[in-house]
Amino acid sequence: MTAPAPFSAILVAAGRSERMGSDKLWADLWGRPTWRWSLDALLATPGLVDIAVVVAADAVDRFTDGLPSDAADRCLVVPGGETRADSVIAGIWALAGIGHDEETLVLVHDAARPAVRPTLVASIAAAAAAGTAAAIPVVPVADSLKRVRNEVVIGQVEREDVVAAQTPQAARLGQLRTGIEEANAWHRPITDDAGALAAAGTPVHVVPGDPDNRKITTASDLPTLRAILAEHASPLAAGAIPGSSRAGIGFDAHALAAGRPMRLAGVTFADEPSGPEGHSDGDAALHALIDALLGAAGLGDVGVLFPPDTERWANADSADLVRTAVATLGSHGWRPTSADIAIAALRPAIAPRRDELAATVAGLLGIDAGAVSVKGTTTDGLGVTAGGGVAAWAIAVVARTAATP
Repeated sequence: MTAPAPFSAILVAAGRSERMGSDKLWADLWGRPTWRWSLDALLATPGLVDIAVVVAADAVDRFTDGLPSDAADRCLVVPGGETRADSVIAGIWALAGIGHDEETLVLVHDAARPAVRPTLVASIAAAAAAGTAAAIPVVPVADSLKRVRNEVVIGQVEREDVVAAQTPQAARLGQLRTGIEEANAWHRPITDDAGALAAAGTPVHVVPGDPDNRKITTASDLPTLRAILAEHASPLAAGAIPGSSRAGIGFDAHALAAGRPMRLAGVTFADEPSGPEGHSDGDAALHALIDALLGAAGLGDVGVLFPPDTERWANADSADLVRTAVATLGSHGWRPTSADIAIAALRPAIAPRRDELAATVAGLLGIDAGAVSVKGTTTDGLGVTAGGGVAAWAIAVVARTAATP
């Protein structure tokens, strides 16, 4: 098997989101901000050595705090400049400062493209590593293109000669630095790295891009990206579940009431003034999880195991309900192996405590924290959260431990 091409990267995250109206890099996309999706895809690509995360000068601490703990040694958070080109140069100097030389293969990616896949990153790195040329991903242009002057069509542009460029874009560190510095010296406008490289005489090869690798420019782009990322993030595929395993799905929703504790995924958010109503503690995330577990094993649902008209379960801790559900599964020859939970709520914010939530759920299920995903979202003013409520969806996978009694 061919070893992956070693490369380092520059993640450009210094933009001010002027066309967005809000900070698109911190938009919540299924419990992760935009820039973390981009960073995580780069970190997941075999061959990555180091990555410079270039951010606004006043945001260094915020981005540093948001780095994944297991990758902090490969990430350098550095202040960027006024333009994208200035920020790329800042990333180049950061990589040079830790020992990377002019022959280091560098991929530059816009943090506002959160749906980039590691497979695309790897193909760009491999294409650029194969010779002295740079490499960029491109996709065909589907629309008919016209030349317009004074609001009048004056001609047509042949689509066969036009593509849309994406990131990441790859070149040797020395090529990249020379291209940008030369463009600045000659006052050439720099719209992307490929333009600067080509103008400086570096051949730029194209690699098939990914239509899903979209850039967030305005707020209208967010629903489409959320849909794309929901598919990317799903850990379940029918063909990937072994024959001895089964999957179930669960849903729960609760209105909020003042003075009730806010309990989600077994964790209390003490600063919240209201919490979910319910016969028990109203933890919608754990109730959805119980439904998913029981459904996977064909054992009914949360209302069957814990009837709401039974006084025994009044104000019960839902963590205890999960433990009971897991024990019930065990008595029927099943055990949990993974879980994926999505929580929809206007507040609290899920992302800052995502790891804690996942660890808590994993502990209740008796599985590794890496087998549990917990993410948060809003519903853009629609549905239960618009009325001041909380909802949760869960998928659980269970495996056979013994024959069913």
